[in-house]
Amino acid sequence: SMALAIETVKEAGKVAEAAICYTDNILAPKYEKFSLRYYLDLAKTLEKMGADILCIKDMGGLLRPLAAKKLITELRQVTDLPIHLHTHDTSGNQIAALMLAAEAGVDIVDTAISSMSSLTSQPSMNSLVTALEGSERDTGFDPVQLQKLSDYWEDTRRYYAGFEGDIRV
Repeated sequence: SMALAIETVKEAGKVAEAAICYTDNILAPKYEKFSLRYYLDLAKTLEKMGADILCIKDMGGLLRPLAAKKLITELRQVTDLPIHLHTHDTSGNQIAALMLAAEAGVDIVDTAISSMSSLTSQPSMNSLVTALEGSERDTGFDPVQLQKLSDYWEDTRRYYAGFEGDIRV
C-alpha cells in the first residue's frame, strides 16, 4: 500500500522515507509473524519500490538492544538504503538499543533533549551524546551546551504542566 505514496513522492522530486513498524521480538523464536525474515523481505520490497530511506519505527519502545543490533546488521546485508531508527523510551532500554544500532551501522536515530525525553518520548540525546563521546560515532555535540538547552526546556515545560498527560518523568 506504500507504492503509490513512494511513486508520488519520487515524481515530485522529493525524498521518500518508507517506515516499517517494529513489534514483537525478532530474537524470540515464539514470534513467527514478525520475524527477522519479515523485516528483511519488507525492506527489500520498499527499496525496489523506490524508497530513498528506510525507517524502522519502534512506536512502543519494544526493540530490545540485542535485537536492534541484529536487525540493523541484517538490514545492512540486504539493502543499501540509509537506515533511520525511530524509537520511544517506554521500556527504558532505548539508549542501549541506540548504542548497539550505532555499532551495527545505523545512519539516523531520533532523540530528545534530556528534559523532554524518556517514557513515551524519545531516548535522551544528552545520554547518547555522552555515551558516544570519543568513539568513531562521536556526534561532535557539546554536552555542556546540550545541558543548557535541557535546563531551558525543563523550566519552560513547567508553564505547560497542566497540559501534560499523567505519565511523569
